[in-house]
This record gives sequence, structure tokens and C-alpha cells, in this order.
Amino acid sequence: MKLNDLSISSFVGLLGKLLAILILLALIADCSSKKDIYYCPMHPHYTSDRPGNCPICNMDLVKKENPSEHKDHTTAAYESKEEDHSSHLSETTSEKNSKELILSFEKQQSIGIKTELVSRRNLTKKISAYSSVAYDPELYSALSEYKEAARSSEFLSPEILRNLQLRLRQLGLSQDQIRIWTSGARDPSELILGGKSGRAHIYSQIYESDFTTAKVGLPIKFKTDVYPEKEFIGKIKSIDVILDKNNRTLRLRSEVSDPGQLLKPQMFGDAMIEVSLPKVLSVPTSAILDTGKQKIAYVQTAPDRFQAVSVQTGKNIEPWVEILSGLKEEQRVVTESTFLIDSEAKIRFGSDSSHLH
Repeated sequence: MKLNDLSISSFVGLLGKLLAILILLALIADCSSKKDIYYCPMHPHYTSDRPGNCPICNMDLVKKENPSEHKDHTTAAYESKEEDHSSHLSETTSEKNSKELILSFEKQQSIGIKTELVSRRNLTKKISAYSSVAYDPELYSALSEYKEAARSSEFLSPEILRNLQLRLRQLGLSQDQIRIWTSGARDPSELILGGKSGRAHIYSQIYESDFTTAKVGLPIKFKTDVYPEKEFIGKIKSIDVILDKNNRTLRLRSEVSDPGQLLKPQMFGDAMIEVSLPKVLSVPTSAILDTGKQKIAYVQTAPDRFQAVSVQTGKNIEPWVEILSGLKEEQRVVTESTFLIDSEAKIRFGSDSSHLH
């Protein structure tokens, strides 16, 4: 009996050891089966289990990081080891809750991320407008009729004068311009024969997108290929009130200095208008990503964290764009590799816009 008991005990012990070895081997096999995944930043749908190049664009594949295993090294210089360990444990929960994209310093370098501050800048918007020296028989006729009617006003009804004045307004003259042209200070024949008294009249076409920027009184520089080395300086005198529906432009009327009477009617050229815009809240145009449905920018909220926000933009003043809402002064936004960081966000959070704040 003692011998049998000893044999059974030895068998049970051996069986336990074999079972432990089998469990250990299963764990090792499970760990070895977990492979790294690599993807193309330009074509996130392409993945591979080894490093290499994208077969579509030949770009280097980037290792897909597991947020739960991700450990940031950029904050190590600023935090103690205990704080870094605590931060590592909470990264996964924080990323899911805040929808902030966590990227290590190495990852930021690999995709070429650069940032810049949202600031108020003194900008200068330049508007280049196709122009010509005035030849305007229609306005000349309207001014002549109005002047003749004004001289005979005692024999005409006030309604006739109002209609003639309305016609001048439709042709783009302001009330002050009508008064100047009909008071004798300007000769309407200048509009068909060329400038007199050392001035020339310039007509320019600007797109409706620049209408809010161009104002009466702004300086203008006119150049023509006939005199490539000469610049004719003047000011905008009036802006048409009716938009050209075919090419979506408005006409500017300007007067430039031409003491030598070099400019002739219908001579073509280009006008340059420079508008000073002080303290405009702005970012580089490369910071804005237009998705078609909205415009977004990526704000750097920490050395390793980025948050997508929806923004509304205003004037485009290359290489800057005005910010109307969505960003605040002194925030830092991504200005290079915006598309790549957006692709990374879609991989982490999906292709919808739920990660926007």
C-alpha cells in the first residue's frame, strides 16, 4: 500500500509539472503571435506586418502605436519618474475621453509636425486688378445730360432731375462724385478724350471677395507695358454699386497723376492696391484643413497632445488667413503635416468628426 501511494503521488506531481509547462508554452505562443502593424500615412487603409514602403506612393510605412501601450518621452524632462508612470497609466482613458491625439516626440519628428502661435499681426493685403485708362461715353453722356438739366431746372420737374441723378448712381458715381463732375471741377470730356490737368482716370475690376477690403480713398498704383519702368500713383474715387453677374466683379474708378499726359483712353495695365490691416488674429494658411464640410485646425494642448477644433476664417492674406472664431490668441497650432496628423486622428477615432471640439 505504501508503494502504491508513493507511485500515485509521483504521477500527480509529474502531471502538474506537465500542465504548468503547457500553460507557459501557450502564453509564449500567444505573445509571439502579436505582430506589429505598419501603415502608410498618405493611404491609411494600406497596412503591413513589417516595415517597408507603400506600394501606392512609395512612402515609408509608419508603425501603428497602441494607445494603451504608448509611453511618451517628451514630458520626461519636465516630470519625475513617478509622475511619468502615473501619466502612462491614464493615457488610454484620457485619449478616449478628451479625444486628444497623443503623439510621441519621435512620432512628431517622423511625420514632420511643426507648430506656430495664433497671434495678432499687422498684415498687408495686396489686390491686383486688371485695369484700363477710361473710355466711357455712356457716363460722359449721362453727365452732360444731368448738367444741362440742372441748368434748366426751373423748367423741369424735380422728378426728371432725380431720375438723371439715379442713372449716375447706377453708373457708379457717389453723391460727392456727382457734385464734383457737375460743378465744373471736372470736365466730362476727360472720360472720352483722356485726362487733363495732369491726371488720368483708371477703371479697374476687382472680384466680389475683395469688395469689403477695397475702399474709396485707398492709394492705387497703375502700371502699363507701354511704360514698364513708370508707376502712376493715385487714389480710388468711387466704386460701382452693381455687380457684374457674368464675371462676379465690381468696377473701381480711380484718378492717378499723369502730368505728361502719357496715358491714353483704353490703354491696358494693372493696378495694385495695398490695404493695411492692423492686429488681425491670424495663422498660416497651411494650418487650416478644409474638409469640404468645415474647416479645422489642430491645436497643441501639451507637448505630446493635439486637439482638432472647428474654425471660421475671414480674409485670406497670403501667407496668412484671418481667424474669426475657433482659435484664441497664444494657442499653438500645427502648420506643417496637417493632413498627416488628420489621417492619424482618423485612424485613432474613426473617419467621423466626433473628435472635434
